[in-house]
Amino acid sequence: MDITRRNVLFAGGAVGLLAILTACSSAGSAGSDLDYWYYFSDGNQQKYFKKHFVDDYKGSVPVRLTVKSSDTIDRLTQTALAAGKGPALIVTPGPSQVDAYSGAGYLADLTKYADKYKWNEKFSKWALEASKVDGKLVTLPTSYESMAFYFNPAVIDKNKLTVPKTREEFENFCTEAKAKGMIPLAAGNADWKGANEWHLTVAFNHNAGPHAIYSALQGKTPWTDAVFVDSVELLASYFQRGWYGGGVDTYFTNQFPKVYKQLASGEAAGMISGTWEFSNLAPYFGKAAGNSAEWDWATLPSFRKGIPPVVWDLGIGQSTGVNAKAPNVAAAAEYLNFLTTNTKTIAASIEAMNFQPPPIQLTVADFTANADERTTRLYTELPKAQTIGYTTWTFFPQKTETYMINEFEKVLTKQLSAKDYCAGIQLRFAKELAAGQVPTAPEPAGLSS
Repeated sequence: MDITRRNVLFAGGAVGLLAILTACSSAGSAGSDLDYWYYFSDGNQQKYFKKHFVDDYKGSVPVRLTVKSSDTIDRLTQTALAAGKGPALIVTPGPSQVDAYSGAGYLADLTKYADKYKWNEKFSKWALEASKVDGKLVTLPTSYESMAFYFNPAVIDKNKLTVPKTREEFENFCTEAKAKGMIPLAAGNADWKGANEWHLTVAFNHNAGPHAIYSALQGKTPWTDAVFVDSVELLASYFQRGWYGGGVDTYFTNQFPKVYKQLASGEAAGMISGTWEFSNLAPYFGKAAGNSAEWDWATLPSFRKGIPPVVWDLGIGQSTGVNAKAPNVAAAAEYLNFLTTNTKTIAASIEAMNFQPPPIQLTVADFTANADERTTRLYTELPKAQTIGYTTWTFFPQKTETYMINEFEKVLTKQLSAKDYCAGIQLRFAKELAAGQVPTAPEPAGLSS
């Protein structure tokens, strides 16, 4: 139930994480309860989670919830583990960050629990494969997500715009919106530089295409291939035309609240972001904001001939493992199973709080008649996806991902060419591939469960 996308490594980098995790030997964590560290964006989410996912849990060992700040939980976890302490369950931002924890010996092998709890039948196959390191299942995906096109239907109708389904329609949409004095796409990274990779993920999957990315992730196609260079150049050209955030300079200074307000007010015609925005948008629309504005979402268009018209960019927003030195690993695995497979509790949390679910099968019947149609549509359509794409934060290794985020800004400001940028990706990726640090990616076919 990841609340927002975040990256733990900007402060110290991937090398810093590995150094922390291997600095000391582990002595295990104390206490009879299962210690679970988590974070929340507000008090309502915390209260709901504690009641339904902690207090209502009837497992063999009670759970003790310790609330941390979303800004510090990862660093506190890393430091505690290095000191031989830490929670029984280890929360990470996703597969690209898991290798360092596993390499330091902090994650228990969950393979036998997959058989016990029949996880292979309950989780999407791609998600479990992406959760393995050296063939061992070391985490479970506790939330998943995709990218989407957001819009205000009333604004679209008023300005006679069309939600784009092709590259031509997308470019027409942005051109027409700008001509009407609007910001075509609300966007900004002032609050979090990692927003850069959301747009790179879309450019790679919807222009280069899933097959090209999969080939590159296997080391068969270099990231310097023309299809990737073209994708970066295309995305940069859209930014430089002022389509994202109103321009490169304002993109760097726009904060998320401003972005959401622009979408709600009609100052912006649309927004490209992840499905985690369902909860973030709520305060800016309708009764919560004291206005009549509504939002909706659509799948993103593909930008190159030969790419399927609908590509779902799949990502694991959060992975949770069990501390190998926890006093009761089996009890921790039992609670992790509850967190990720209790369909009734999970569906209710989506409906009530817009929590993001694990990648398990959900149907319309799992929700009540009061559920938000936009939410049920997402989580019943997503498991049926025919073509999957690869988010950078799930399927790309740490150093490559961090480079892509940080150095893309130089491409936007024309300090670095797309060709040289892709060469930098290839340089780092080749080293991480050789070191066995690339997360497992499924073949680019339909999403199987």
